[in-house]
Amino acid sequence: MNEHLSSVQKRMRRLKTLPVAPTLLTAGNLASGITAILCAAHNQLFLGAIMIFVAMICDMFDGKVARMTKQDGPFGAELDSLSDVVSFGVAPAILVHRLVLGQPGVFDDGIRILWFLTVLYPVLAAIRLARYNVEAATPSDAKSDRSPADKSPHFRGVPSPGAAGLVCSWILLHQRQPEWLPTWLESPPMLEKYSGLLHLDAFRWIILVVMTVGALLMVSTIRFPHIGNSLFGRIGFSKMILLLMVAVFLVWVPVITLVVATTGYVLYGVAGAAVRAITRLRAGKSMDEDDDDDAEDVGLATDHLPRVDGPAAGR
Repeated sequence: MNEHLSSVQKRMRRLKTLPVAPTLLTAGNLASGITAILCAAHNQLFLGAIMIFVAMICDMFDGKVARMTKQDGPFGAELDSLSDVVSFGVAPAILVHRLVLGQPGVFDDGIRILWFLTVLYPVLAAIRLARYNVEAATPSDAKSDRSPADKSPHFRGVPSPGAAGLVCSWILLHQRQPEWLPTWLESPPMLEKYSGLLHLDAFRWIILVVMTVGALLMVSTIRFPHIGNSLFGRIGFSKMILLLMVAVFLVWVPVITLVVATTGYVLYGVAGAAVRAITRLRAGKSMDEDDDDDAEDVGLATDHLPRVDGPAAGR
């Protein structure tokens, strides 16, 4: 009994002080996600999608700042995951629901499938984040202050910010349709009364497909590059030139650049998985990915090992 009381007192003392900078960044992530939902409620979809990218920036830096200042811990990890569910799970789905439907509605005739897809996305995002929290319980590196998850060049499954960025970049393109888009892809005004998914224009169908594919890829085991580790690490000269070119295009044509970058990121991971699968089949090996031990959240049954806590960017 005394041991239990002592443990409770220690936990209470641990929460008397909080790391300022990492907590503010994580709170900024959550606040941006909530703002995006409010924007969707008022049909301000472009601003709502922008707020998701603001949340991504906050999410990218909170874990890095926590580890740089040696203030990472279980509080930050929990707050980060809760914020990610809202900003990268609920908010993008609500934005798509509002874009497609254009009016209030949940279970009316012809829109139940839209309800299902809207619910499916945040549910799979939450599963992806929960899987990360469980599988990232890896032992720390004896020669480094960073966990194996922090040093990995890959994610296993598209990270939730990556999927949210994919969905929101297409929302931005929908709201700022360039003149060169083909006629069949142009999005006409919605009908006064919604008449079901069969009457949607091509653009809205594409966004629904993008959201569904992004949701499924979050819970997949396909490798995706760890952009955060690349940006905060050392890269080759050619990659630096490519990064500078992306920055130039981001200033010049931001919406198109975001669509190309996020879609290309997802296609790169899927294409790499396809190439590896074909290679394994030709070699007569199993389709199981036995060589993904360096993936960011591959996970070990390590209840007996010390856990490395703290918010990790881009889960």
